[in-house]
Amino acid sequence: MAVHFEKTAHIAKVGLNIPDTLNALGPDTLFDLYNIWEECQRDDEVRVVILHSELPSIFCSGMDLKTAIPILTASRKPETDAEQWLISDIDAVGKAMFKYKDLDKPVIAAIHGYCLTGGFEMAMGCELRVASEDAIFQMRETTLGIMPVGGSNVFLPAQIGMTRALEILLTGNNFTAQTLYDWGFLNRVVPKENMMDEAMAIAERIASNGPLSVRGMVKLSRMIGELSFEEAMRKETEIGMPIFMSEQAREGVRAQKEKRKPRFT
Repeated sequence: MAVHFEKTAHIAKVGLNIPDTLNALGPDTLFDLYNIWEECQRDDEVRVVILHSELPSIFCSGMDLKTAIPILTASRKPETDAEQWLISDIDAVGKAMFKYKDLDKPVIAAIHGYCLTGGFEMAMGCELRVASEDAIFQMRETTLGIMPVGGSNVFLPAQIGMTRALEILLTGNNFTAQTLYDWGFLNRVVPKENMMDEAMAIAERIASNGPLSVRGMVKLSRMIGELSFEEAMRKETEIGMPIFMSEQAREGVRAQKEKRKPRFT
């Protein structure tokens, strides 16, 4: 399977597994990811998602130069349903890569090996990022005469600052996991053999918390970048107060008083 999707308790794991293209994002893969995120949004049992690679030395090689890029650059006409979808709904493609995100549940990117271009951008669209010590990050579009349009021009300055973002975007150089941890892009850098355990530990901790509160904070985190300070404060109240007065909040307080774990349903 190009995309391996499994659910365990409240955690969904989405693994890229396309050896022939080193997990390049072709039309079929993007369409699969779009549908998986839609399913995760519908399924209230899913509280956290981990995006990872099932290949040994790479997370994602970016957009597929043989399939997706020729369609997107109008070098040839679409021949399959997935290729037609690729150009007929560009917002849906953005949702597949987390440029836009209707999924109001946290996604943890677990990254090892090479994380390139569109794969790097997809990691930018995740809420949290755990990387192995061998991870290498690169935005090489400019070396191909292409301007990236998967969100990196907006995400990176907000996440690590404009000057560091522009160094990544304008040079096309490789950047190590340690550098991006130091710059604030990564939450953890761990030995490769510990990467998925670390991502699962974070996911399990989040999944044990109030689902409504987690979803509210994820939703708000996407909104506030577009708002003024005052508007962001009002939006926090608008989203947060109904959750504050929810049954899940009451259960959390009861559990604290009764010295037990809350049972969030």
